[in-house]
Amino acid sequence: METAIALVSGGLDSVVALAKGLEIYDVKLMLTFHYGQRAWPQELKASQAVASHYAISQRVIHLPWLAELLPKALKPKQSAFPQSELLEDSSLLGLPSSHNIDPAYTETAKVWVPNRNGVFLNIGAAIAEAYSAKIILFGANVDEAQGFPDNTQEYRDYVNQSLSYSTLVNVQVETPVGELTKAEIIQEGVRLGVPLEKIWSCYEGSEIQCGVCPSCKLLKTALASCDKPVSIAFGND
Repeated sequence: METAIALVSGGLDSVVALAKGLEIYDVKLMLTFHYGQRAWPQELKASQAVASHYAISQRVIHLPWLAELLPKALKPKQSAFPQSELLEDSSLLGLPSSHNIDPAYTETAKVWVPNRNGVFLNIGAAIAEAYSAKIILFGANVDEAQGFPDNTQEYRDYVNQSLSYSTLVNVQVETPVGELTKAEIIQEGVRLGVPLEKIWSCYEGSEIQCGVCPSCKLLKTALASCDKPVSIAFGND
């Protein structure tokens, strides 16, 4: 069985991607990234629960420098989710003034961490090669690919082209849920017996998922379309 590592934040997509990967790979290690995000305590708790559930070793990678580049919506809690702070950091992203920005781009930009997935995947590739693993499991998905270009299959393919030059063993990224919607990912999670009650997809770091941030809204919409009930609690329910 081919050896793999998995990038796991503790959210729906990365956890189900891990579970699907376990069907065909020997997953030796989970990587979880701490980069100053507001939800870190809950992400750590969720990812640790997943590592324990699947009896997989976990390594936490600390990236304090990336915290300096976070948008306000993801920085450690200063107020409730900043609905009015859409693009106050837009100058850092090289974006045009807010009145010229496409609404879809605005939604992406307010929670965009510059080149986050690029950083994660390259770190993952280095660790994978050191572990003699040729596969990195990454939780990209169809719904988020609509707003986040680094969730697309094209992005994965270009990263793999690059890794074919930068790794001697030709490490490659696989996206087990890359062609699935959130609703389909939940259905796969149910099929695979994933402990979905343990996931954390919220941008906030409260005791319960807020239910109103963009990530929670996507998850709630997906849950509403599922045939089988899934026990995930939200603060505004």
